[in-house]
Amino acid sequence: MSGAFSPGMRILFFGMECDFSLPSFTALLQNGFEVCAVVIPADGDTLPGIHVAPAIVPKVAPRSRRGSLPMFTTATASLTQMAWAHAIPVWQVRELKDPETLATLAAYQPDILCVACFSRIIPRALLELPRLGGINVHPSLLPANRGPLPLFWTLRAGEEQTGVTIHRLTTALDSGPILAQETIAVPEGVRYGELEVLCAGVGARLLAQTVGALASGQCHARAQDEALSSYHPYPGDNDYVVNAREWGARRLYNFIRGVASVERPVEVLHGNGYLLAVDAVSYSLKGAVDIGDTVQQDGHGEATIICHDGCVRVYYI
Repeated sequence: MSGAFSPGMRILFFGMECDFSLPSFTALLQNGFEVCAVVIPADGDTLPGIHVAPAIVPKVAPRSRRGSLPMFTTATASLTQMAWAHAIPVWQVRELKDPETLATLAAYQPDILCVACFSRIIPRALLELPRLGGINVHPSLLPANRGPLPLFWTLRAGEEQTGVTIHRLTTALDSGPILAQETIAVPEGVRYGELEVLCAGVGARLLAQTVGALASGQCHARAQDEALSSYHPYPGDNDYVVNAREWGARRLYNFIRGVASVERPVEVLHGNGYLLAVDAVSYSLKGAVDIGDTVQQDGHGEATIICHDGCVRVYYI
C-alpha cells in the first residue's frame, strides 16, 4: 500500500546501522511516506554531521548528499547515509526519557513511530507522542521468540520456519498486538546474515503495507497469546556449546553453518572431549549410528562428528 493513500503521514524512524534497519527505511521512502527524522542509539562515538540528543547544540540540517547513493544497496549505503541523501535529519540519542529528547522529537509532530532493530525499549512518553503510536518489525512469528536476537534461537532450535511480525509497541518487550505476520521457510544451510537479510526484506514490505493500512483505518490487530509466548536473551557462551550425542545431524549442521565463525566457534562436546567448529560442510542421515567414536579427525582442519542419527562434516580449529 502506497503512502499516496495517506497524505501528510509523518514518520519517526528508529533503527541502527545494520542490514535489518535499512530495508524498512528504504521501503517507507519508496512507498511515498514522509520520514521526518531518523533516530539511532548513541552507543559509540558521535558521527560527524549528526545531531546529538540530548545535548546543548543548535538544531541544524545535516549536509545534503542527494544523488550520491543508490536507492537500495546495503553493501555501500548506511542508514545514516541514506537519510542524508534524502535530506532527512538524523539524531543520535543517549537518553530516550530525557525532556530534551522528547521535546526534540515532538517538534516533528509525527503521526507514527516505526522501529526496525533498535537496541533500547521505547518509553511510554515517546509512544504517546504520535497519534498512531508506534510499531515494530520483529523477525519471528510472535509470540514465539521474543527478545533481541530471535534468529539465533531459531537456528539453535533447528526450526524449519520463522517469519516476520509487525506489532504495536508497548512498554512490554515484543508483546504488543499483532498487525501483520508472514511465515518464512528457513533455507537449508543458511548463514545467519543471509537469514537476517531475507527477514529484513519481508519485514520492509509488511511495514510499508501496515503503515498504509493504519493511515486509512483498515488495519486490524489481534492480541498475542501469552500461553504460546517464549523469550530468549542475548546468547551467552553456553549457548554456543552443543552435545553431539543429543543433537541430530541436520540440526547440528544448520546451527554450525548458521552461527559459527573463527571468532565465535561452536563448541561441540563428544565422547573424547570437545571440538571447536567454525563451519559445517555437509551432513548425512544414516539412521541408528554407533556413537562409541563420536569424532573422526583427518588432521587437516576437517572432522566428521557422529550424531545419534547421522554425521556432520565440519571445519574446526
